[in-house]
Amino acid sequence: MPVVNLTPHMVTVVDERSRVIQSWPRADSPARVSAVRVRIDRAAGVPEGVPLLAEERGRADLPEPREGTWFIVSSVVGSAHPERRDLLVPSDLVRDGKGAVTACRSFVISGSPEKKVRP
Repeated sequence: MPVVNLTPHMVTVVDERSRVIQSWPRADSPARVSAVRVRIDRAAGVPEGVPLLAEERGRADLPEPREGTWFIVSSVVGSAHPERRDLLVPSDLVRDGKGAVTACRSFVISGSPEKKVRP
């Protein structure tokens, strides 16, 4: 099955011993979700002077679903498209000594998969 990376980062999947299983190059035009932020004057319990914003997120410009194709997306993009069953979100992230993500060990399928596989 083809897998298309729609993130701005190379995505690498590693096993429990950090051996590379598969990598996909970063997207030239990554899928992004738009956000509009509006300042809120006050909210109960928030200290005076702390800025508050309300955020409304849009949807990403994703390719149409293709039979047998998976699309790797960020968790934000996956959350914006709960109806899609062809989106893979990197999970169980692997970080270097500085905290930067270097790989993942699995993917979460966006939305509700039709079949659930129990470990």
